[in-house]
Amino acid sequence: MPKKSPNQVLRETYHFSTSDLLANRQGRLSARQQARQQAIASGIKLSASSFGVVLLGTIGLFVLFSFGSGTTTSLNDPDFLIPIAMVGVIFTVILIASYFSLRKQIAATLSKTIQVAEGEIQHGQMHPNSARFEIKVGGHTIRLLTPFQLEAFKVGSAYRIYYLKGSTPTILSAEVVGSEAEENLADEEEPFVVEEDTIIQRVKKGRKIVIVLTLLVLGAPLVLFAIGTFGGIWQGMTWLGLMLVSFLFVVWALR
Repeated sequence: MPKKSPNQVLRETYHFSTSDLLANRQGRLSARQQARQQAIASGIKLSASSFGVVLLGTIGLFVLFSFGSGTTTSLNDPDFLIPIAMVGVIFTVILIASYFSLRKQIAATLSKTIQVAEGEIQHGQMHPNSARFEIKVGGHTIRLLTPFQLEAFKVGSAYRIYYLKGSTPTILSAEVVGSEAEENLADEEEPFVVEEDTIIQRVKKGRKIVIVLTLLVLGAPLVLFAIGTFGGIWQGMTWLGLMLVSFLFVVWALR
């Protein structure tokens, strides 16, 4: 098997094509990249909405369980109002902080201002436990998430990287400096089809995972509460059923 060129390694690692690279050289996003960024932004919005639903649903479950267990019998009970108020304040602060953080992420995702970093690659901070692998190039510091992404760049070699800013920058495309002719002479590609794009497919599956996870997080406690008055065998069967559903969810999500 012939050895892959450095540019081939970059294309396969960061899932871009020659047409994407040529568009980035002109300072614009390709149609594929625009579709990807819009899909990612939609995924972030859905995740944020699901997070808010889980927080509010948790408060609702707390109220429901308090009345169901007999801990409180009135909404005016101080023993009920104080903890619910504290939980409400904590969740409100979390929601507000998350809102402003996600606004920045969505703005970065939808940005069309392409940054260009050019120069020899050097390694920056490396923190595998927090998924932080930095490369330094031409005065730019770019955070990568996996060793696989890091290995696509060779220390000491000169690269030109096109990316979008963000807490974790989005690398759109990259090339070895001096290999421009190689990319210009690349074979003509298949037309871009949104439904067949690898990144967009992953984002769509991620949306399904978020929705199902939200239903499980809120639905499982409700089911257990509903069967609280049933006999022991029904409770045991329900527990086993929920464990099976959770296991199947993990298997499906990991696929």
